[in-house]
Amino acid sequence: MATAVPHAAAAASPGSGRVPDPGALLGLNFGFARARVLGTALELDVFTELADGPLRDEELASVLHCDAEALTRLLNALVDLGLLTGNESTGRRCTPLAAEYLIPGRHGDLSAHFAEVLGQWDEWARLTDTLRTGARRSRFGPPDRRGLQPGMFAGTYPVAAPVAVEVVARLDLGPVGRVLDHTAGSGEWGIALAASDPAAEVTVHDVPELLDVARRHVRRSSVATGRFGFVPGDFGPRQPFPDDTFDTVVMANAGRFAAPEETARMLDRCVRMLRPNGTLLFADVMRTGDVGPGQPRAMIDLSLLVNTAHGGLRSPQECRAAMEHAGLVPKKTITQGLITALTGQRR
Repeated sequence: MATAVPHAAAAASPGSGRVPDPGALLGLNFGFARARVLGTALELDVFTELADGPLRDEELASVLHCDAEALTRLLNALVDLGLLTGNESTGRRCTPLAAEYLIPGRHGDLSAHFAEVLGQWDEWARLTDTLRTGARRSRFGPPDRRGLQPGMFAGTYPVAAPVAVEVVARLDLGPVGRVLDHTAGSGEWGIALAASDPAAEVTVHDVPELLDVARRHVRRSSVATGRFGFVPGDFGPRQPFPDDTFDTVVMANAGRFAAPEETARMLDRCVRMLRPNGTLLFADVMRTGDVGPGQPRAMIDLSLLVNTAHGGLRSPQECRAAMEHAGLVPKKTITQGLITALTGQRR
């Protein structure tokens, strides 16, 4: 008869199949420290200072006004995380990953988005209390406050733009005519629609702070900038454009941050601005049931509980029902990565 392997021995030998390896849990438990290392490096402008070439630790400490010994420990941790290469004496250099996404002003810059997420530190620290009491806070408030968090609402263009292009291609909308990108954010949907139809004319609409970001991305894109107009808005009670103005209206990445009734009001306004038989494109992260590694919908939904007063992921069925109530005939539904896009035609 085989002798049972003691628990400690089995844990020390995860290949035995008796006890799972706790390594994943240990890494998860230390995840907050890794996030803080990234946040501190961004706050100190480590990657920006190394953008033009390597620096030794003492040189970098002088530029950043840091204690040299303490900075060396941070830089070693960044090497462990795959964001820097080199050592104290040979000098540090950004890895391709950091050079592409962590240097402000570059085309792939995601640093503002990472900084915005790291700014949620205190809200996440209160998660236990939130779950026990149900009390919610509002870091991300009503639509008119979008400009206070540009990293969240317009900071993911390098990730979002390829998704928008792929979704527009799969939807096969044909001529889109006069387009309103109503909640433009970083401008990826207006750019994708303009690229799909050389005759399209796009009006980019959002709060002024985000409009500046969208304007910059349009200038950098391959589409003709002369086909774009930029109109600042405040998402207040006044409808920004008259009824029956546009052939295509996009409402993207706004609904999940608001209460269902606020999302319904925004949808109703978008439909009124459509011409009869015009198309509404409603795109957002939705609750599709596809969760797990690489599809962190559950974590996004939990984040909305932590950071918004009323936000949350809705199912495509709920969103389609809201579109129908606003006066649309549902058409295609496509999911690409985390984004689900629904189209409807105005009656």
